[in-house]
Amino acid sequence: MKLMLIRHGEMHGDPWCRPSRPVTGCLSERGVAQARATAQALSSRRWHQVFASPLGRALQTAEIVCGAEAPITILDCLEEWKPNPQLAKAPSTVWEEMMRRDADRPIDMLWQTDAGEGTYAFFSRVVPGVLQALDDLGCHPRSGGFVVEPALAEAHVAIVAHGGSLGVLLTHLLGMRPCPGSAFGFQLAGIAELTLVPRAGVCHPQLQLPAPAST
Repeated sequence: MKLMLIRHGEMHGDPWCRPSRPVTGCLSERGVAQARATAQALSSRRWHQVFASPLGRALQTAEIVCGAEAPITILDCLEEWKPNPQLAKAPSTVWEEMMRRDADRPIDMLWQTDAGEGTYAFFSRVVPGVLQALDDLGCHPRSGGFVVEPALAEAHVAIVAHGGSLGVLLTHLLGMRPCPGSAFGFQLAGIAELTLVPRAGVCHPQLQLPAPAST
């Protein structure tokens, strides 16, 4: 089984829009082109299941990359990191000053700030929800890996979301410790491919590092 983590393309409009399907207008022209390029790169895949964030930029990307006919399930847990809702009423200068202040602080001091969702809250929102969705699909979390039902052995599953939420998920899947920020930088419409490699009856995620495209 393969898991493909895919970040959305360049956004357009309201970042917190939760549109109905089919989705239009949540990606810029450049974002649509980015998603189409990713779709072309993955055109040989046949998606058994697609999980997507409910936010428009991710959902539109999922439709473009995986195709309008792909079985897409929306997972609220895949939403991006959530800023402090009280800041919505504050002047933009307050937010900008907070971001400048936090940028000057050591990363180990950013587990929780006034800016919004703390590191552990972010992990506890994203990871259990995705693991439950995979469990329901037939990819059961066990012993630090997964027990995959035979029908899914050759399946391709896509998870389309945001740089932050995908970074959290990839950190967990690779057995790394939670940390503020992210050890992974997903480019717009970028992908991370994980193969579930079986060992003694349990499949463990292995990050696939592709070779450069030939010129």
